[in-house]
Amino acid sequence: MKILISGNPKFGLASELEAVLEDHELIFASRECGNLDLTRADQQKEFATMACHADIVIISSALWKFNQTVLLDTVYKSCVDAKLKNHIICIGSTTDRVKKGGAWLYNAEKKALRDYCNTLGLNGVWQGGPRVTLLSVGTLTNNQEKHPTRKCMTVVQAAEYVKWIINQPPGLHVNELSVDPLQNS
Repeated sequence: MKILISGNPKFGLASELEAVLEDHELIFASRECGNLDLTRADQQKEFATMACHADIVIISSALWKFNQTVLLDTVYKSCVDAKLKNHIICIGSTTDRVKKGGAWLYNAEKKALRDYCNTLGLNGVWQGGPRVTLLSVGTLTNNQEKHPTRKCMTVVQAAEYVKWIINQPPGLHVNELSVDPLQNS
């Protein structure tokens, strides 16, 4: 199985995906890899072209200014145009549920990603075409220093959930999975 991953295989979730998905052909794309700057529209289109040659596309990098949602849109539309039935997995954040006031754009970006993933996921279920799954995770251990008192999920655990989504039973579709580490255990 050919899997295209946005992210740096030397850091964070992408590095652990390389370990847990070692039995698949993995292709990484990111500015850090030196091949694509996924905040640029022309290079998002190039990534979408690459996605048309992959069975699974994982959009995992923490892009800013809504670029993760825009990248999903570009990839999805390219796959639809090519009449593909591949699987797009987006890595979100459980901060998309935050309801308190504040001027932090990150949680609004993740809310937009969640909403769009759910819309596209329903298209895949009812109309065919690419399937779209959102995996929202709480704080991962690679961000522990930003939240020293918070219990975090390991990056390996998050990668295992991606693998579980990839291996879902035929005939079923995991639309969304949201996982937080217990803070009171």
